[in-house]
Amino acid sequence: MKRVTDDRKTASLIGSHERMPKVIACVLLAWVVLPTGCATVKPQQDYLRARELIERSTGFERAYSPEEVGLSEDELTTTLADGLTLDEALRLVLLNNRQLQVAFLDIGIARADLVQSGLFSNPSLGVGVLFPAGGGRSNIQANLAQNIVQLWQMPVKKRSAGHALEQKIVNVARLAGELVAETKRAYYHGAAAQDLVEIAEQNLALVTKSSDAISAQREAGAASLLDDNLQRGEVLRAELGLRNAQLATLNAKRSLARLLSLDQRVEELILTDALPEFLSPSLDSDSLITRARKHRLDLQALSEAVLTGEAEVELEYLRVFPEISVGVGGERLESRNAGKDPQEIDSMWGPHLSVTLPIFDQNQARIARAQYAHVQAIKSYEDLHLSIAQDIRIAVDRASVLWTNVAFYRDGLLPQAQKNLDFTNAAYKAGTTNVLTLLESQRALLNTRGAYVLAWSDASTSLSDLERALGLPLETATDAAAGADPIETSQPLETQDD
Repeated sequence: MKRVTDDRKTASLIGSHERMPKVIACVLLAWVVLPTGCATVKPQQDYLRARELIERSTGFERAYSPEEVGLSEDELTTTLADGLTLDEALRLVLLNNRQLQVAFLDIGIARADLVQSGLFSNPSLGVGVLFPAGGGRSNIQANLAQNIVQLWQMPVKKRSAGHALEQKIVNVARLAGELVAETKRAYYHGAAAQDLVEIAEQNLALVTKSSDAISAQREAGAASLLDDNLQRGEVLRAELGLRNAQLATLNAKRSLARLLSLDQRVEELILTDALPEFLSPSLDSDSLITRARKHRLDLQALSEAVLTGEAEVELEYLRVFPEISVGVGGERLESRNAGKDPQEIDSMWGPHLSVTLPIFDQNQARIARAQYAHVQAIKSYEDLHLSIAQDIRIAVDRASVLWTNVAFYRDGLLPQAQKNLDFTNAAYKAGTTNVLTLLESQRALLNTRGAYVLAWSDASTSLSDLERALGLPLETATDAAAGADPIETSQPLETQDD
């Protein structure tokens, strides 16, 4: 009776030892799989944050989102049917520009990288079977192991991936701001080109009228054949100038259509908005520099790059030991008569530890590389931080001078050229001057008109260049009454906590 009881205890003990590796394996598997098995990539909030930054940096509420259906061909055709305003062009570039759409997908990629950084690597399972040469029960070996270096590497990986994601978000918003500035520039060029076509048509009508008058005077004997031929040469030059102006207008519209990712023909497209009015408020360079350094999204992106580099250096130090695996392993021994003697050791199970020793490769090269990249990111941040001041000053000075030139043309040169032509025309009709003087006055007026439009165009594009340097709409940056910051950004790099 006692022997039977001992046998039962022994069998129970053996059974518990046989169940132990299964329990350990289940616990280890649950520890690895359960926290990460439900991980999914959901960048919706990241897209929303990028669109909020775009709204604050451009002033336009709606921008592209990968989760929304893009504009159809019919919608684009309807928008362009009755002409294109500047606001419509800016909205189109934010919704339809393919470069911006590609950049938005970078946010999804960065979010996927962030999710991946929070996942444990899969455990390794090894099973081996050895068959005895003389027959009998085979030898079975098994082990289950998990690399645990991720326990201390994962927080740093997630921090690095988080900064990289934030960098992608602000880069997308910065790209949108740059596209808005480029679209304004292209629209102003197109509007100016349309004005130049109109001026070229007026010029052609003017010189044709003069040519007809001289031809009539020649028939009456009041003008010579030379006078008539000289004026006809002016007509031919005016016709050539009109064709060149028409070609320049088409090219300007096509450049705008390229920014808007339009496939439609633009020959009949009319840009309905005129060039902006004269910039009246004075610009304070120092205050604009302060606002630009606080709100420039590319500067914030470089700040995130610095923090990413800092995390990468820390991560490379943690990779000195690339693998430390813990697990459980066991072996069922081979036997010809297993189970006959309950005292016989049937199997062996126990914990397992495996360490890759950093003897030859101590990750020193990757550590050095990460350190160089970190310093490089810091220098890039410093370069942009310092360059902003000069960029703002250049843009402010250029805008001030160009708008002063516009006023000079409008109030001085253009009226004077018109007076000269009127005086010369009256003198020619009175016979007190020759046709060469009349032609020179006509040419001076035509040239002044064209130069005035070009100066106005340059002054208009200087505003978009200034907005690009600011990273903000000009009216927002120059609003002295705006107490709240239009863009909520991270702290400047100099004040970031370690």
